[in-house]
Amino acid sequence: MAVHYFHCTDGIDLVLDRTGRNVRCAEDLLENACGAAERIMDALPPELDWSAWVVSVQDAGGRQVAVFSFPLRTQRLAA
Repeated sequence: MAVHYFHCTDGIDLVLDRTGRNVRCAEDLLENACGAAERIMDALPPELDWSAWVVSVQDAGGRQVAVFSFPLRTQRLAA
């Protein structure tokens, strides 16, 4: 297991993950990235435009290992 950090940004604003999460496999990266995006979107007004936001996943050494777009609003409503 390795610790990864799930930072959220739109290129202007940045929400840092200072805690990180233990990740076992690539599927865990996607699951944790979706969770990070959902927490941000749920904490703020639903009418905000999240189309430019991504989750930047970094390993413990600070290297970017993946980037995931925030889910579309229609994807969230269907889930």
